[in-house]
Amino acid sequence: MQSAADGARPRRLAVVGVQTGFSPAGTDGQYNYQQRRAALRQTWFPASQRALDRFEADSSIVIRFVIGHSDNAAMEADIMKEERLYGGFWRLPLQEGYSGLTAKTLMFLTAAARRYNARYIVKVDDDVYLRVARLPPAVQQWTQDGAEYVGCMKTGDIVTSPEWRWFEPQHQMLGSKSYFTHAWGSIYVVSGAVAEDLASRRPGSLRQFTNEDVTLGSWMLAMNITFRDERRLCENDCTATSIAVYDMPKCAGLCNPAEQLVRLHTSEACQAPPLDPATNTLPELPPIFQFSKG
Repeated sequence: MQSAADGARPRRLAVVGVQTGFSPAGTDGQYNYQQRRAALRQTWFPASQRALDRFEADSSIVIRFVIGHSDNAAMEADIMKEERLYGGFWRLPLQEGYSGLTAKTLMFLTAAARRYNARYIVKVDDDVYLRVARLPPAVQQWTQDGAEYVGCMKTGDIVTSPEWRWFEPQHQMLGSKSYFTHAWGSIYVVSGAVAEDLASRRPGSLRQFTNEDVTLGSWMLAMNITFRDERRLCENDCTATSIAVYDMPKCAGLCNPAEQLVRLHTSEACQAPPLDPATNTLPELPPIFQFSKG
């Protein structure tokens, strides 16, 4: 039964939140987020608010850059100028920073669930080439499979020494040398219903680990939902099956995103029709595993 709250929220096939950040003056190369956003607008991210609105009307897919705030006045002014020029930002009420990625992700999922009655919510980093025209058939397949947590599943060693990056202060609680199964953090998908469940939790009631993708995976593990290992979300080039392209495992996303996004977009492989012309569907890879509800 549809609730009054559901009726007040517009229905959408998917909400895509592109996680981005602030670039201090003089930043160049891989960690210049402004350059990444410019490259995205040249490729798969609609380049203006009008284009975003038109894409949403045509596809029922919402796409936005997701970013918090900075205590640096110049960086704040740069984002506000960029938003006036292009639109397409969701500003979250938190200070940007690597240590706050888990809070940012939860805040994004909560905001998306409260604004939209979406079938799926996609979290994607701004150094990933998303073949966004392939999302509608993928959503249809995930819906048919009953998938509620979708991504390239992995485990990974638990870092127990504070001298190393990714140190996990709660490692003794985990009782193992490896983390539990969770989706690679560059891109993953949760159902709208799962996001609504997360949004309903009491603030501070969900345990957080060092890594955002591990933390989200722990929440999913605690919920009675269906996992799908979706290898089409972590291919290294545009293929007949790829939905998301990046340099896993060499880099967390594309190694040189501003350059590679444009190169991919103009390549013959990435310009190929988004669907199989014979069947008008997206080829489906059988999941390496799909864990259903218990």
